[in-house]
Amino acid sequence: MSIKLEIPLINYSLYQSTKKRILEIFEDVTQRESDRNFLLFSILMTFGGATWGGLSFYFDLNFAGYIPVGYVIFSIFNIYFWATKDFKRSCKALQTFFSILLPFVFQIILGGTRSTGVVMIWSLFALTSTLAFYKGKSLYYWLCIFVFLMGIVILIDHDIEHITPPSLKNYHVFNMLLMINFSMISTMLFFLSKFFVDQQLRTLNELVETNGQLISAEEEVRQNSEEISVMNDMLKESNKKLEDAYVELEKKKNVQIESMNHAILESINYAQQIQRCFLPSIHRFSEIVKDGFIFFKPRDIVSGDFYWFYKQENYTVIAAVDCTGHGVPGAFMSLLGSEALTDIVINKQIFDSAEILNQLDLTIRKKLKQETTSNKDGMDLALTVFDTQNKICSFSGAKNPLLYTDDEELICIKGDRQPIGMFHPDQLPVPFTKHEFAYNENMRFYMYSDGFQDQFGGERLKKFMPKKLKNTLFENRKLEMRMQLSTLENTFSTWKKSEEQTDDVLVMGFVME
Repeated sequence: MSIKLEIPLINYSLYQSTKKRILEIFEDVTQRESDRNFLLFSILMTFGGATWGGLSFYFDLNFAGYIPVGYVIFSIFNIYFWATKDFKRSCKALQTFFSILLPFVFQIILGGTRSTGVVMIWSLFALTSTLAFYKGKSLYYWLCIFVFLMGIVILIDHDIEHITPPSLKNYHVFNMLLMINFSMISTMLFFLSKFFVDQQLRTLNELVETNGQLISAEEEVRQNSEEISVMNDMLKESNKKLEDAYVELEKKKNVQIESMNHAILESINYAQQIQRCFLPSIHRFSEIVKDGFIFFKPRDIVSGDFYWFYKQENYTVIAAVDCTGHGVPGAFMSLLGSEALTDIVINKQIFDSAEILNQLDLTIRKKLKQETTSNKDGMDLALTVFDTQNKICSFSGAKNPLLYTDDEELICIKGDRQPIGMFHPDQLPVPFTKHEFAYNENMRFYMYSDGFQDQFGGERLKKFMPKKLKNTLFENRKLEMRMQLSTLENTFSTWKKSEEQTDDVLVMGFVME
């Protein structure tokens, strides 16, 4: 673990923020100045349009006067939308286009260059003004438009002199209009240039002031660097001591954890030995059946699933039990269940499958004091009793089924929907059901807990599911029991792959004589 301490460097932060401020000046101020320049240009051109509108009506050029007047009205609305709506780019382009186009159109309608005092000079003013609020390739586009319009005027200027209104053919009127155009354009260029220069000076002053702050902050950082270096050395030394202390603490903690794990593991291993003492040996299972297997795979060292079997003269009892929980809690329940079955079957000599489950349910409820406490533990199981003299099998189940096959089909007898234990004060105990049928040596019987079918795995990380388990058992029914066990083990391992085991697994398969 790496431990780092940092000193808040106020002066260095000031230095960084000052640098950031300089960049903001170039970004924000440039955009702000571009907008102001465009607004000034639009106002000046609108003023020019109003002037020429007044002159047109003064010389009784009513039809031509609608062009500058229309331009004035358009400009007012366009400036409004530019200022209040999110159309800045489109409004700017429209204003520039009509500012370049309309002087040429106005000049052509009035008979050309001589009659209007070179009014197209307003287009030149508009083109020049674009330098103040446009940049990049767009400037060349406006230049091309201007040159194109200029070329048209040059080509047709001589041919349209005959449409000049009489009031504009006077030489003195031409000189007056020429002086008006040039004086207004010169005045506007002067004020626009001054406005632009003043902007540049303000920006420059702001940059000079900000640069001064940057130099001051940099000087403070330089003055404090030695002190910071000393403090950093102290921090490194402190970090080294903290790291050494942390490593030592981790070692001690790991030793304690290993010691505790070892003690817990020894306790669980001892609990496993006790559980094995209560359960019959798997190897003895082959002594009470003609052929059989037990696939028993606890999720932890000890298991909440357990198998139980007993043979006496004409009766053989076999049970597959799934207790609440797994690990140590489940193992405690399995000891209670195994002890109770031993008492009911061996000591009390009860060989009725339904009565065995009724007695087991009553015993678990009493031992766990479920009628007076909130305990809800219990178990699901499938239990068979074989009358080997009369070849009769009786089955009773608490939620778990019995499967058997006669080579041609797989028959499933479902258990009752109630578990063993799990007392509910508002429900009266219901006796378990006994299913009886004749059996023969060709039948294969299967009982299991829900651990196999609930295991997650496969390509899509889904449960194995009961139907898939039944199909697996049926497909391998004709194999010897030891081969069926091997197939189940391989199937489970292949399905689970690297996933954690979900629950304890118990599957029992057997053939009776």
